[in-house]
Amino acid sequence: MAYDSMQVTKLRTFGRNSLQPQSSFSQVMAQICVITMICVSITVPAFSLSQDLPYLKVEQVLLPMILLIYVLMLLAGRARLIRFNGMFVVGAVYSLCVLLSTWYGADILHRSVIPRDFYEIPKAWLPVVFFTLAYEAELSESSLLRLLNFFALAILFVCFYAWGQYGNLSIANALNPYYSAGEHVDRALQYTSRVYSTMGNPNVLGQLMSWSIVAFAMAALFRVGNRAWNAFVAFSCLVTLVMTASRYGLLTASCGIAMMLAFPSHSGRRRAALLGFLLLALPIAAWTIKTVATANPYATERLQSLRNPVQTNSVRERLDSLWPEAISDFQRSPLLGHGPAKIYFSGIYWDTEYLLVLKRFGIIGFLGYIAYYIFPLFIIWKGLQAGQRAGPHLEERLPATFLALRVSFVMIVLALLMNMGESTFYHALLPGFLWMWIGIGARSARTLIDASGRLHSPAQALIFARAAGVPFPLARFSRHQS
Repeated sequence: MAYDSMQVTKLRTFGRNSLQPQSSFSQVMAQICVITMICVSITVPAFSLSQDLPYLKVEQVLLPMILLIYVLMLLAGRARLIRFNGMFVVGAVYSLCVLLSTWYGADILHRSVIPRDFYEIPKAWLPVVFFTLAYEAELSESSLLRLLNFFALAILFVCFYAWGQYGNLSIANALNPYYSAGEHVDRALQYTSRVYSTMGNPNVLGQLMSWSIVAFAMAALFRVGNRAWNAFVAFSCLVTLVMTASRYGLLTASCGIAMMLAFPSHSGRRRAALLGFLLLALPIAAWTIKTVATANPYATERLQSLRNPVQTNSVRERLDSLWPEAISDFQRSPLLGHGPAKIYFSGIYWDTEYLLVLKRFGIIGFLGYIAYYIFPLFIIWKGLQAGQRAGPHLEERLPATFLALRVSFVMIVLALLMNMGESTFYHALLPGFLWMWIGIGARSARTLIDASGRLHSPAQALIFARAAGVPFPLARFSRHQS
C-alpha cells in the first residue's frame, strides 16, 4: 500500500509530538505539580482550622497557589488555556442538584439550613479540579514512569509508618498525634493493633492499600519499571493491608487482582505467563496474610469472619439498623432528598456513600453523583478498546501509558464497590489522590484513542515506527495480522 509524502509527514509528526510530547516549561511544571500532589496527598496529614470547617489536606490548600502560578504563566504566554472536558458538566449538574435539594429541604420539608450546608458546593468541584489538573498535565511516558517511582517511595513511607505503629515504635508514637482521626482510632490501635498510618483511619488505609496493591502488582506483571522493585512494593502494601484488619480492604484488593486477568492480551503466551506468575504469587500472598494475621488475635478473628461475611457484626449493624433507617428517610423524599441538612443528620453515619447521597439529594442528585465515576470510566473503557485495536506494537512503545489506563480503570471500579460500605467521594482524605489518578487514566485513554485512530493498520504502524526511529521488522506485523 503506497502512502504519499503528506501521510508520512503526519505520521512522523504524530510519532514525535503525540506519543512523546515535546518538553516545554509549562508541561514540565504541570508534571512536577501532579507528581508532587499525588505523593503529598498520601503522606502529609490533614488539618482543621476550626470545628465549623471540614478537614483540609495540603493538596487542597495548594490549589489557590497553583491557580495563581497558572494565571501568571498564562499572562506571560508560557501556558495555554485549560480545555473544556466533560467533568465540568458533571460538576455543574451535581452542584445544581445540591442547590435544588437544599432549597427543597428548607422550603418544603422545613429542614434548617446552616452555612456548613453550602460546603457541599466546593466538595462537588474538588473532583473536577483534581481531575482537570491531572488531565491537562499530559504526563509523557517518561513522566508516568517517574510518577510510578515517586509514588512507590511515598507508599513505602505509609507502609513503614504503619509497621512502626504495629510494633509500637517511639517514632510512630511521636507521629500519631498529627495523623490520628480521633480517640476511637487511637483506642483501636492500642487495643487491637489496627494501624492507620498517614490516613488517620484503618479502613481508609485499607482502601489506599487495595488500590496500591493492584497498581504495583500490575506494574510487576506487565514489566513496567523494575519488576522486583514493584513486586516488593506490592508485597509491602499487602502486609500493611493485613495489619489494618480491614475485611473490606481484603475483599476489594482480591477483586482488583481478579480484574487484572480480565484485561485482553494480544499474545496467548504472554497471558499464560501472567497466569503462571499470578499463580506463583497467590501462595506467597496467602502465607503473608496468615503469618501477619496470626500475630494479632483480633485481626485473625476479623478475617475468619469472612467465611460468612453477611453475619459479621458490622454488616449486621448496617443491615438491621443503619441502612433501614436511611432507606426510610429516602422513601419520604425520593426525588430530591432532604438536602445536606447537617443539623438534622448530625452525628448519623450510614457507612455507605450511596445511601448518603440518596438520602440527602434524592434520585436526581444520585444520577449527578454517579456520573463522576461513569463519565471517566467510559473514556477509559474507550481507551482500552483503542489500545486493543492498535495491537502489541503500541503497548511496547507506551507501557506506562497502558499501565496508567488499566490502573485507573480498576481504581474506579473498586471505588464503586467501596462506596457500598465505605466512602471515596465524600471522604476528606481521598479526593486529591483518587481523582488525579482518574485524570491521568483519562488522559492516557485519549492518547491511545488518538494513536489507534492514526495507526489503524500494520503498514501505517511501520511507517510511524520508521519515522519515529523505532526498529520494527515487517515480519512482526505479518505475524500479528495472521
